[in-house]
This record gives sequence, C-alpha cells and structure tokens, in this order.
Amino acid sequence: MSKETNSRRRPRPNKPRGGGATAKSTQFEPQKIAAKTTAKTANKTSIRAPNHNSSKISNKDLANISDKISAKDIELNEGTPLEPQDKVQNQVKAQIEGQIQCQEIKVESKIIIENTNGIEPHRHYGVFLSRDRFDAIQLLTRNTSSSTDDYGEHRIVSDFRGKRCEFRAWSPFQSKLAAGIMGGASELHLRSGSKVLYLGAGFGRSVSHISDIVGESGVVYAVEQGPWASRQLAALASRRPNIEPVIEDATMPYKYRHQVPACIDIIFSDLPQSEQVRSLMLNARHFLKPDGHFVAYFQASNLSGGVSNKEAFATECQLLKEQQLEPIEQVLLEPFKPGYALVVGVSTRKNVS
Repeated sequence: MSKETNSRRRPRPNKPRGGGATAKSTQFEPQKIAAKTTAKTANKTSIRAPNHNSSKISNKDLANISDKISAKDIELNEGTPLEPQDKVQNQVKAQIEGQIQCQEIKVESKIIIENTNGIEPHRHYGVFLSRDRFDAIQLLTRNTSSSTDDYGEHRIVSDFRGKRCEFRAWSPFQSKLAAGIMGGASELHLRSGSKVLYLGAGFGRSVSHISDIVGESGVVYAVEQGPWASRQLAALASRRPNIEPVIEDATMPYKYRHQVPACIDIIFSDLPQSEQVRSLMLNARHFLKPDGHFVAYFQASNLSGGVSNKEAFATECQLLKEQQLEPIEQVLLEPFKPGYALVVGVSTRKNVS
C-alpha cells in the first residue's frame, strides 16, 4: 500500500492531450533564438577597431632589424648593451630625432641663407646684388647692426672681399626706395657718413637699410608722429645708434628744429600727397644745406582725377621748381608700387651769408 501511495504522490510530466512524447518547456527558447541571431549579425556587420599602433614596427620587423644591428653600435651611455627590442627602438628614435633636426635646419635656412654664388656690388653705394640659380636679382644691404632681426627680413651670409659678411634682403614690394633702385634710378646721393632726414619714416623699414648704407659715421633722422611710431622707432634706434627718432609732425619742422641740425645732405619725403610739396619745401628751408638733394614719392591717383600719370607728375615737379627744388630724375615704381613715382632733385637755394 505504501508503494502505491508514493507513486500516486509523484508529479507526472505533462503530456499532450492527443498523446505522444512529453512536452518540452518553451520558457527559455526565445532567449536562445535571440542570442543566435545577434551572434550572426555581429559576425556580418562587425568592423574591426582601427589599430592606433599600426604605425609602429611589428615584433617580427624588430627581430629582423635587431639581427642586422650589432650590439657595439647601440649601447647605453653607461656602456651596458641593450636588449634587441630596446636596441631597435633606440635606433628608430635616433633616426626620428635626426629627421627633426634636419627639418629645423631647413626652417632656419629660410631666415639665414648661405650664399655660395657670391655677392655683387650695385652701382649705388652701399647696395649689393644676389643672384639665384634662375638669375633672379635680390637687393641687399650689408648689416651694420648686432640685432638678429629688424622687421622679419631674410639674412644672407656670404664671403665678400675676403671677409665673412651678413647681408639683409631689401624687398622692392615693401620699400619705395628699393622699388626706385629696381626701377632704374641713376643716383640716390647716399654716401658713407651722410646726414639723412626721412619724413614719414613709418615702421622704419627703409630707414634701417639707409642706416646700413650711411654706416656708423652717418646719421638718419626719422620723423614720424603717433605713439605707435615712437615705440617702433625707439626699438629700432636701440639696436642702431645712427638712427635718431623724431616723434613730431613733419608739416611743422619748427617743433624739432633743435633735434635736427641745419646741415642735412639729403631729404626723403614719404608723406600724404596733400602735404608732400609744402612739407618738403619747409623742411628743405630749415635743414637742407645748399646744393643738397631730395627724394620724394608721388602718387598719381591722388593728384588729379582724369589726368595721366606723366602730366600729374609734371604738375608736381613744376610746384617743386617754384620752391627752389629742381627735379633731376623721375622713375616710375611699377610693377612694385603701381601708380607711384620717385622724383630725385637738388636744392637751388643759394647760401645767404
């Protein structure tokens, strides 16, 4: 009786009503199917993550390179030999450092260039020429300052007359005076020891090159007004003792008559066109010595609307003659400074004693 009662109490598996095999539990089947589908989609759509260390040398390459490199060539500073992998890494670092040093040398060569073709003297005193392999001409002045940089110009080191000299590139696109030299001006009347008055000095680019030409025995009085000019010209004068900044209005020369002596050899005038002739005349009467010279820059578009360049410059030259300033030469500054002309002249005022 006990066996029958126990068999009655045992749970029996569920059977389908229609008979047949026992029914299986379907509770966890959806999860299995979902897992299979995700595994299949992962195999189809998965993309390998990019290997950020792909640029590094593989272990096989390291082993091959390490066999070729001797232990004597690559050692630590203490003299102990390195492991093969460390040897190769050290050599690769050395090669990379060498490439970086070469790149740094190339960058510096843009600023200081070694010229093996030589330097030629220009017909103008204190001006030099440099030619590249394409026979392109570059104007230079010999550097007389100890500064490494005046306004970002290129420096050229070359042997000149048996001496190692440093020259400064003078771009005609940044200086009207350099554009006049490239345009064919016959004479600028600049010599060693000349006393120069520059009206409208600006940032001092042309002034710095005139400072190279006149040398230590000469002097350049740079006239410009404004606080920005005082800082720029003061910094330039601190590096070049032969530059005297004059922070005054060039149309009022009586304000700086105690700073500039009355024995100026040549006046450069780069002022607005409405003030050009009058300011040049006043400064010539105050400071220019008899038979002294002047260089003025005129812009045709600002002189008269429908008049051609030649007639416009002729009008200004006639005004200069009336003020005892005789024009000698006129040079157009194209293509470097379109619309501008450089006028070189001499003072015809007699010395009154």
